[in-house]
Amino acid sequence: MSGAVPTATRFLVEWYRPDLTPQSTDDLVADLDRATADLSAEGSPVWVLMTLAVPTDEVLYGVFAAHSPDVVQAACIRAGAAPERMSYDVDARITEHFRVGSSGPPPQLAV
Repeated sequence: MSGAVPTATRFLVEWYRPDLTPQSTDDLVADLDRATADLSAEGSPVWVLMTLAVPTDEVLYGVFAAHSPDVVQAACIRAGAAPERMSYDVDARITEHFRVGSSGPPPQLAV
């Protein structure tokens, strides 16, 4: 048996939320964090890698890593937010400059 760790697949989950606010986003992310921690502790590893809110489109996206879409769905349901759409084998990147621990602040935008 090799000591290799199996690679998790990434999933994109979409929720449509009228009246999406920073508070409602924070609340859902906190619920997702609790649900994924609980499922992981129970032996079904799942992680929320990032969320992206687009209030003008009334949509919230979440990128998850897990070995099964069923585990992602279970985490969302535990958080009270069943996925309205889920895409499989998603590839996501964060620009190097904006990663946690990168040197210097992000560039300021002129208004």
